[in-house]
Amino acid sequence: MIINDTLFNAEMSDILKELREQLALNGIHLFAEIKDSGNNVMTCCPYHKGGQERKPSAGFLKTDGTFHCFTCGETHGLPEVISNCFGKDDYGAFGWNWLLKNFLTVEVEERKDVQLDLGRDQDGMGDKCIISRVSGLDNNYIKPSKTYISEEELDSYRYIHPYMYKRKLTDEIIELFDIGYDKKTECITFPIRDIRGKTLFIARRSVNYKYFNYPAGAEKPLYGIYELYTSDPLFMPSEVIVCESMLDALTCWVYGKYAVAMNGLGTELQFKQLRELPCRKLILATDNDEAGMKARGRIRKNVTNKIITEYILPEGRKDINELSREEFENLVEFF
Repeated sequence: MIINDTLFNAEMSDILKELREQLALNGIHLFAEIKDSGNNVMTCCPYHKGGQERKPSAGFLKTDGTFHCFTCGETHGLPEVISNCFGKDDYGAFGWNWLLKNFLTVEVEERKDVQLDLGRDQDGMGDKCIISRVSGLDNNYIKPSKTYISEEELDSYRYIHPYMYKRKLTDEIIELFDIGYDKKTECITFPIRDIRGKTLFIARRSVNYKYFNYPAGAEKPLYGIYELYTSDPLFMPSEVIVCESMLDALTCWVYGKYAVAMNGLGTELQFKQLRELPCRKLILATDNDEAGMKARGRIRKNVTNKIITEYILPEGRKDINELSREEFENLVEFF
């Protein structure tokens, strides 16, 4: 069955039976009777009479789990019902996580090295570029950290998760930015590097919920600045796109343009790094909301030695990651 565009390898009746068992282990006794009835699975409603009615009056659609009680009129998505049964008032967040943990089987592959050949055209970014790791970068560009993430820890995250491709990432970009998957936290991992390639900390993005996690108190450099300098040590692009989030910046790379991300509204360190980038122009592409507009104003105020333009996102699109390649290539640039 498909819930919220996610395919679960289970029948509605099986989900309800497992839910009934786990609720009982928590001292909650619901769904005493479960039976198929055409396109629905009928059961006792958990919303009225304390869930203890004598005859089933509610049904779950077999296709997507939508719940409706024909007696009290309650109608909800399956995750919301599950949350309610466990006493959670969270709009279905607990229920969604419960479904993922119990009925979603995700194949996680070990990441293989990909030889990157992305090369450049006259505009600075084409279909190919030779990815190299070189020494000799200015070690005084960013204040060295006392501790770094070890190669052993990074290696433990080097797996491919389907969510990466859902967010438009390619094997080449996954390899270039060393993006991984942490099985313990069920999060995509993004190594945050200084300009010398040392990993300062790991940023995480849950594959289940829309949230990022950063270590408390971590100072954020521009995300992608190391890759910008080392993708070709003899070349720097004339323009760089500045995004709000890592996924937006990575989407720009996938679509053939150089980009960095602030992971926020900009800091003094990031403004300094933007001023010192050896490029002539910055293109602002932060989110199409109040916070994104505020970030654009902060960059214009603090970075005065560059030509600065902005992208106008299409109506209804919040950020770069939501754009198709065609929409991205047709973005309008203005001063």
